[in-house]
Amino acid sequence: MQAIELEAMISLQGNITLPPGWEALHGRHARMILLLDDAQPPVDPKSDKAGRQRAMRQALTAVAHAGTFAHIDDAASWQREARTEREQPGRED
Repeated sequence: MQAIELEAMISLQGNITLPPGWEALHGRHARMILLLDDAQPPVDPKSDKAGRQRAMRQALTAVAHAGTFAHIDDAASWQREARTEREQPGRED
């Protein structure tokens, strides 16, 4: 076991994002001890526009890194197909 000290932010969703340069740790198991600053009260996400924007950026970055939509070659075609209304089982006219 090795000990590493670094600073990181906890997102509004509860995720901890490692700072740049620590990619080698991605996917590894870790035990953590959190030392929180007393001076920073928790932020209410509903009243903090910058916090919501930061959270949205983190979420979109996570989706991009996960390759969630990498299989889609033609985004416009995929959207048209996703919007196409389909018959629902048990709801035939």
